[in-house]
Amino acid sequence: MRKLFSTITTLLFASAVLAQMQFSKTQHDFGQVQETGGEIAYSFEFTNTGKAPVIITDVKSSCGCTTPEWTKQPVLPGKTGFVKAIFDPKDRPGIFDKEITVSTKSEQVKLKITGEVIPKTKGTADIYPRTMGSLRLKSNNIPFSNIYNTATASETLAIINTGNTPLSIAFASVPEHITLSVQPQTLKANETGTITCVYNAFKKNDWGYVTDRVGVTINGKSDKGYELTVSASVDEDFSAVNEANAPVAQFASRSITVEGHVKQGDSKEFSISITNNGKSDLLIRKVTTNCDCISLAGNNPTNIKAGQAAELKATFNPGRLKGKVNKTVTVITNAPKQFSTVVRVSATVE
Repeated sequence: MRKLFSTITTLLFASAVLAQMQFSKTQHDFGQVQETGGEIAYSFEFTNTGKAPVIITDVKSSCGCTTPEWTKQPVLPGKTGFVKAIFDPKDRPGIFDKEITVSTKSEQVKLKITGEVIPKTKGTADIYPRTMGSLRLKSNNIPFSNIYNTATASETLAIINTGNTPLSIAFASVPEHITLSVQPQTLKANETGTITCVYNAFKKNDWGYVTDRVGVTINGKSDKGYELTVSASVDEDFSAVNEANAPVAQFASRSITVEGHVKQGDSKEFSISITNNGKSDLLIRKVTTNCDCISLAGNNPTNIKAGQAAELKATFNPGRLKGKVNKTVTVITNAPKQFSTVVRVSATVE
């Protein structure tokens, strides 16, 4: 019996080895292709130079932009098969180098396609994708990244009038810490311009990621969607702080599990424990969550003395959430090394 099993195993192994793909080429260069030219394809042909059928068991590409097709039926000895690589150049300008791995029971072959995608010529709609009537904008968001809470910064936003009549642009509901201006204030037909935004973080008096929305009026009128978002990531300026005397925020844990299973419609409290291991007052500047399912107590401490500990209390209410839930609470303080600390909160909802 053992001898028979050994003989069968040997024959199967030999059969697998005897099936072999011989590709005429394993790499193809498309050269230059146009981004707007649609999908391109190349078929890699192979011959079964073995003595048993070739059965392709799996074909994987290194990128979702490349779709493989291949011979699904067994390829008999001496016969030919193919593996086709279909590449989509849309939104992929520049050099490309993609790989396809072809597997059988006995071997694995890597095929490669290369080339260069020539970018499409951008039109007005590509350069200015946001619209407010005949006014087009490069974006409807003006971002300020990592601005100190003591600083003032400015950013510009490109715009164009695609209509046949002049546009006079103004702004409404602008907060005190933001100043907006347009050059030129009245855009002639097909004229380009810029919106300049000056952001005063000291007047904003906030920390972390913050946003404001301002209205846009065109020729004295506004409409739904005529709005700009001004966002900023405000960091505290610690340049004048002596770290030897600074507060130090020590979190008991940065990963909290709400005890037990929480039923929909119920809520459970949890707390974040913080100790000030520094030499001056630890100020809790701001506490935010990434989910409405977590609400913070209104009487949480905002000042922790040196050497003391305190708890930030919160309530988890799952609402319609179900199963394993993972959310975060971000605590912003005046501690130079713990300015922004993310605490992960997990719960199981029945």
